Amino acid sequence: MLRQRLITAAFLLLLVFVLIFQASSPVFLVFLMLLALFAGQEWGRLSLFSRPFALLLGLVLAVLLLLPLWLNNLIGPMLADISVAAWLLWAVLMLAVSPSMLDRASIWQRPFTGFMLLPAFLPAFWFALQLQRQSPHQLLWVILIISAGDVGAMTFGKLWGRWRLIPRVSPGKTWEGLLGGLLASAIVGTLGAWIWLGAHPLVLCSGALLGVVTAIFAVIGDLAESFLKRRADRKDSGQLLPGHGGLLDRLDSISAGIPVFVAGIYYLGWWK
Repeated sequence: MLRQRLITAAFLLLLVFVLIFQASSPVFLVFLMLLALFAGQEWGRLSLFSRPFALLLGLVLAVLLLLPLWLNNLIGPMLADISVAAWLLWAVLMLAVSPSMLDRASIWQRPFTGFMLLPAFLPAFWFALQLQRQSPHQLLWVILIISAGDVGAMTFGKLWGRWRLIPRVSPGKTWEGLLGGLLASAIVGTLGAWIWLGAHPLVLCSGALLGVVTAIFAVIGDLAESFLKRRADRKDSGQLLPGHGGLLDRLDSISAGIPVFVAGIYYLGWWK
């Protein structure tokens, strides 16, 4: 399982690397729209939508990626701040409320759950488009931070995991895995700062802190999807990616990690 997961992750990183640095902006936009289409359908199924409505949700998400073409001021620090605040609220919700079965809940909760896809994913997709166009190395940097956190968490969790993080939401996640993921992300954050910004101690410490904060929000995104899967009584969001499950199982952490990373580089003065 771990070997298959690492192989899939390596292939995805290679694909993303090529798209980030070699694809034109329109090609990258089409790629993200395809991701949005499939991810939206998976989210729709977790919201217990019928197949046509799940497809419609994916189409809506994909089409909304085009908004920045007409609203030039949409992408900026305010959007990053709002997204970060929304993810913090979701974290508080997961700490305060146990996931109940969605099929037994009030009927309004299904469309509400489906609607939550839009604020959860749109900011990350929009910032990815902006970063690929004007600062592709920063897009690669945040993806590497999140990927390192995922590998570090899995490795530490497998080797030393004992204490459950939030068992009612995700029984497999442990505090030891969380610490391993934060350590790995801090290392990649430091390395990225050193490679692209210089070896000044303040820059390196800021890079490490940016890596840790990004990793924390990536975990929140991961737990948010686990929360939805528990409510829908599903083990995975899909079977598209060998060793990972569905597309959402890869995009969940990125959807929360990218906005806080962008907020961080804005306030650190690293946005280009």
